[in-house]
Amino acid sequence: MSDASSRRGRDTVLTVEKQAGIATLSFNRPEASNSINGDLRRVLAGALDELAGDRGLRVVVLTSAGDEPFSVGMDVAELATMMPADIEQVGLQLRGIHERLTALHVPVIAAVKGSCLGAGFELALHADIRLARSDARFGLPGINVGLSSGGGALGRLQRISGIGSAAALALTGGVVTAERAFMLGLVSNVATTPDFWPAVQQLASHFVSLSPVAVSETKRLLRLAAEGRVQDAADASPKALARCFAEGDAQSRLQILIGGRDPEATLH
Repeated sequence: MSDASSRRGRDTVLTVEKQAGIATLSFNRPEASNSINGDLRRVLAGALDELAGDRGLRVVVLTSAGDEPFSVGMDVAELATMMPADIEQVGLQLRGIHERLTALHVPVIAAVKGSCLGAGFELALHADIRLARSDARFGLPGINVGLSSGGGALGRLQRISGIGSAAALALTGGVVTAERAFMLGLVSNVATTPDFWPAVQQLASHFVSLSPVAVSETKRLLRLAAEGRVQDAADASPKALARCFAEGDAQSRLQILIGGRDPEATLH
């Protein structure tokens, strides 16, 4: 798909741009600090469904348009008008989006600027890798206004940062800096404003350079282990490795390595 046909209009709540195997999905509700409303949930779910069938895709970058914050969480004005049954449907919609993210056959990078709170934080937690700009802030402040997590992300938060840190974030509603998030394992790297987007692009380009079969098999094994199916992941590993040769390009890449050229790598 060409750049022109893959870019959605600037008046939409989500812009999607595809270029050289990289799909960049940018939240675009600047008037609401990229809070997540029904329109954004619907459009994001549809975009992820479309990407799931794109065999030329190599990596997804989830971010915010321009210099806006990643997302301050749910659109509270919308929530305040809903009945309990409607609120439950919102939670189910969020959970469906999270499942779409983790099921993608390619890596998902959350490139986080500014506030990444509540449901926005839950979305970022379902990316494979989170990169933070130095001004990023992370937290689940909903408990301070009587809300619990609705999208099923607390278990994932526990696996990433540990039980104690997850409890502290979820139960206190506290917000942590990018540096503190790095210490908790919530992000893999923190970059200054000038270095942030080049770092995101470098990582995305690195994924484009890798074998798609090796990447998809690695992501599948990681997902099995994250779901607590550690033995299943171990049992599936030999066939995954064989698929890298049968359907991937491991053989030719090894020949390059034997010939004295090191495979390309990136620093994290």
